[in-house]
Amino acid sequence: MTGIGYLTVRISTSDAELPIQDATVTVTQNTSGGVKLLAVRITDRSGVVPNIAIITPALDESLSPGGPIPYAVVDVTVDRPGYDRALIENVQLFPGIQSQQDISLVPQSRTPEVFNMTDVVDITAQDL
Repeated sequence: MTGIGYLTVRISTSDAELPIQDATVTVTQNTSGGVKLLAVRITDRSGVVPNIAIITPALDESLSPGGPIPYAVVDVTVDRPGYDRALIENVQLFPGIQSQQDISLVPQSRTPEVFNMTDVVDITAQDL
């Protein structure tokens, strides 16, 4: 059996926390067969992509210790011209839970040698 978890992504500027409209949010999952594309969305004028449904392990798989991890793990990449790319690795989603991932984008430098930077954040697995 499987469950469904929901991911909302909120994008803002790193300095003023202003919402960023028209950012591309890509959600992927590493599988034994390679990387699986789960969703590609564009942020609204509030800098939000709401309710991306993600398949998760069933809720009953989290009732006893020592079993498989009771959550789905995804990576979230955000692209917007004028800002460094952001990559959030190992975002954890639980069945029946609405999770929000806030991501701040760093404005690109005007110096050409630093264009196309990627800011990477790796979320540590929960010890359940």
